Amino acid sequence: MSPFALGLLSAALWGATDLVTTYVGRRIGSLRVVVIAVSTSLVLAGSVAVARGALTQIYKPEIVVATLLMGVGAGISYIAVFTAFRLGPLSVVSPTISAYGALSAFLAALFLGEQLTTAHVAGVIAVGGGIALLGIRTTGSGRERRASLASPGVAFALVGLLFFAVITVLLTIPIKEFGWSTAITLSRIGNFVTVWIALGLLRAKRSSLPRWGRTDLLGEGHAMTRRGALLAGAVGVGDTIAFFVFAAALEVGPTWAVSLLSSLGPIIVVLGGYIGYQERLRLPQLVGLALVMVGIVLATLPA
Repeated sequence: MSPFALGLLSAALWGATDLVTTYVGRRIGSLRVVVIAVSTSLVLAGSVAVARGALTQIYKPEIVVATLLMGVGAGISYIAVFTAFRLGPLSVVSPTISAYGALSAFLAALFLGEQLTTAHVAGVIAVGGGIALLGIRTTGSGRERRASLASPGVAFALVGLLFFAVITVLLTIPIKEFGWSTAITLSRIGNFVTVWIALGLLRAKRSSLPRWGRTDLLGEGHAMTRRGALLAGAVGVGDTIAFFVFAAALEVGPTWAVSLLSSLGPIIVVLGGYIGYQERLRLPQLVGLALVMVGIVLATLPA
């Protein structure tokens, strides 16, 4: 398959996985989901890497350490993203997170020397404007008019956006050096350590956490059911397969194009929020969503 087809396939896989993430996160807590998902992911990714010869590779220590650190950043991003889906609304947080593709395109041009046309630059700008409209709401009028985030979930979505964009660009280095399966496994080790440390720290400080931290993050008041654990594990499997497809595309395709195509998954998520959770967007948010989608299309036009 071409890198562009692989990028679109990863978007479809991530979109479907995000819907499952939202469903299970709202039942057992986002941090529980991310811990189970990342643990499952590490087992799967590690098995594939070993099967593809990871134990016989020659490694550059500095790249290994850098990839593990990327995994730490990605672990923080996973916690932020899963919490954003838990808090919602999906129709706002998902397109916001998806804009990592446009930011990745800009960073790839800046640091990797990849070329962007005028249309690509216009696409990046359109995505930025769309995020602002999606994530910000205004209240009052005249001098009393105030702007604020449309939902607490938007703040977490923005954290996920920034981390994912930077890591996407940097991850091309170990992918081209070690291959996609080994690079993803090293990153997953960093994810694993980060999320388990976060879980331990938050549990130790649970009495001082705000209510949303205990309920939305730790899942207080929500039973850990077998169904919830299995679905969280399925999230890990789905996310890992999507990442494998994405990394395979990065191995042979331009970072900016693959990143942008992979960020189309929120189309599925927004439809899921509309149908499954009866979410409705206000006019500015509809305009923002349209700008994000138009921006992604512009940014993926051939050079």
